[in-house]
Amino acid sequence: MCGNTVESFPTSELEALNLRQDLLSFLLENTPDQVYFKDLQGRFLRASRAVAEYMDVANPDDLIGKSDFDFWSEETAKEAFEDEQKIIRTGQPMIGKVEKLIHPDGRITWDYTTKLPLKNSKGEIIGICGINKDFTTIKKMEDALADERNRLRVTTAELEAKNAQLEADLRMAREVQLALLPRDYPTLSCFGKSGYSALTFAHCYRPAEAVGGDFFDIFPLSPTRAGIFICDVMGHGLRAALVTAIIRTLLEELRPMMQNPGRFLSAINLQLRAILERVEEPFIATAFYLTADTATKETQFANAGHPAPLRVRRNERSVERISSEDGKTGPGLGLFDGVNYPTSRSTFEQNDCILLFTDGLYEVESPEGRQFGLDAVISSLQSHAHLPAEKLFNALLADACEFSKKQDFDDDVCIVAVEQS
Repeated sequence: MCGNTVESFPTSELEALNLRQDLLSFLLENTPDQVYFKDLQGRFLRASRAVAEYMDVANPDDLIGKSDFDFWSEETAKEAFEDEQKIIRTGQPMIGKVEKLIHPDGRITWDYTTKLPLKNSKGEIIGICGINKDFTTIKKMEDALADERNRLRVTTAELEAKNAQLEADLRMAREVQLALLPRDYPTLSCFGKSGYSALTFAHCYRPAEAVGGDFFDIFPLSPTRAGIFICDVMGHGLRAALVTAIIRTLLEELRPMMQNPGRFLSAINLQLRAILERVEEPFIATAFYLTADTATKETQFANAGHPAPLRVRRNERSVERISSEDGKTGPGLGLFDGVNYPTSRSTFEQNDCILLFTDGLYEVESPEGRQFGLDAVISSLQSHAHLPAEKLFNALLADACEFSKKQDFDDDVCIVAVEQS
């Protein structure tokens, strides 16, 4: 034959036997797995070098004739012996058992063990064959993951309990905040043509979260006059709601000053600065205070950085902004000491409806990022100017939601209407 020659396999029975022995010896000497053979009494017949190293024996031949009881704790050796005797009795293998191994010095390791019945050429069981893999590192990782899962379950349960308590607290806070809003509108002793109070009121309040930073209140000042206050604390949620509660308290304390809108806002600002001057995180609140008088047919108002109200003239089906003579507004509440807010005046005719509102109404955005804006609010009011106040609110909110393609607002929304009948 030309070219490279290939040595043929041995053909004699003796040569084949020697080859099998050589292959087995090579396997036992080099495999990283623990491979071993035991007789019916659990004594080692042969073992791989990995078994000897794992059991701190210099030579695998030193294991022959010995059993697990010579190397392991009584507990470990007994459990292994019972497993092997069951395999010998039943002929059924044990596949993939995770074994806990306790060393004589108390050290614990883990093996991934498979044991098979060892049979002779006649099919008789003469012992067992075992293949073990050191599973200690993986077992430690599994135990660590299990501990972490347990800790996570405990933490999750604790968080759920705290969240449930927080939700309960928020529900209570919402109920308290809603209780601070006017339950009944004031009824003036001066009556209009309909025979009812000459001034009628309506409102819409929609916090973006459980509690909000918008607030309003209405106060009777005389038989023909009422004051309407609206404010918007920066942000929303608990912090903003807390500031609105403080402002609500100040309104009651400063009732004697409500006849003059400018002095009233100046007094609120001064009191807020005194109360919150030690708060590290600054806050700001915009506010608008307006008095409506049916006798003089005018409104007086002062503005602390708040959106200007809109007057719906139902007779003319027109909408216009109510702003100060110079078109300027004072700074928001809580920013500066000693601010003097000027008082401005505007006419207030029969069938006029004045709407005070917060910026959450018109700052909604479309999916493309465009803002609804005040012009759209005015256009919507013009389209629905004939509606009574509550239906007017609903139509306005529906137009804003149609623009944003959402049913909820990202910021608090508060609208208050006062109308002269």
